[in-house]
Amino acid sequence: MRYVVITGVSRGLGEALLNQFETDEETTVLALGRGFTDAQRIAAGPRLILRHCELAEPSTLPHASELNELIADADEVVLIHNAAVVAPIGPIGDLEPDELANAVAVNLTAPMLLTNSLLAALPATARAVIMFVSSGAAHRIIDGWSAYSATKRGGEEFFAHLAEQYADEPRIRVEIVNPGVMDTGMQETIRSARFAGQQRFLDLFENNELPDPAAIAARLIEDHLHA
Repeated sequence: MRYVVITGVSRGLGEALLNQFETDEETTVLALGRGFTDAQRIAAGPRLILRHCELAEPSTLPHASELNELIADADEVVLIHNAAVVAPIGPIGDLEPDELANAVAVNLTAPMLLTNSLLAALPATARAVIMFVSSGAAHRIIDGWSAYSATKRGGEEFFAHLAEQYADEPRIRVEIVNPGVMDTGMQETIRSARFAGQQRFLDLFENNELPDPAAIAARLIEDHLHA
């Protein structure tokens, strides 16, 4: 039995990833987030478990004991850290403190805590794939994107350490992926902000050059989860 844990499934890439797994009768999905679509609520059941949590609030995240009860009979567990926020966008010194703290919690702290809990809960005989959805912004300076870039870079460092920790144990595999731009709510936030280089994102939208998240989800699964 395979269990897939995904954060941020109510829209965008997370919703598309969930849709890809939903048709697999050998897979149970644990969807983590602050909200779910009407279709997801209707489909919820033994193979789709909707678990409300606030990724910015560590006390609401599932701990090892809860995860262990869920995945006790797992042959394989896939943990996909998809949820992220791009706000706040702006110059350092003008950033809203609450938004800045939220970005660190959602983009960096929650993935670290969830990974730690999952590995503590993982059955000794089960395989695991841990995927961190990063961004090209982790490796370049984009005007106003300090919070997003820094948290994504920090996440990559954490998961690079995890990959090194299990370098000699093929039972645990770590995937750090950059899906590229796509037509999501995050892009709407970017288009409504003010920063140097924004025109590129406006042009992508106006020229209908933003890929569908469904296509990106299918590619990520094919390239990184079928090995």
